[in-house]
Amino acid sequence: MGEELDDALAELPAAQREVFEKTELLGFSYQDLAAESGDSVQALLSCKHKAVLFLRTRLRS
Repeated sequence: MGEELDDALAELPAAQREVFEKTELLGFSYQDLAAESGDSVQALLSCKHKAVLFLRTRLRS
């Protein structure tokens, strides 16, 4: 990963960072992550959506 992405990921709330990293970088499925965390798949999708919106804005600036 680039330094810029690392910096942006570090600015995310821990829950958003974890969901983003596990689904995008480590290849976890939402079902596996839901079983591991106890959160619903919908909650994880929402969390990741917020992370993606933040990262897009942060990396464009």
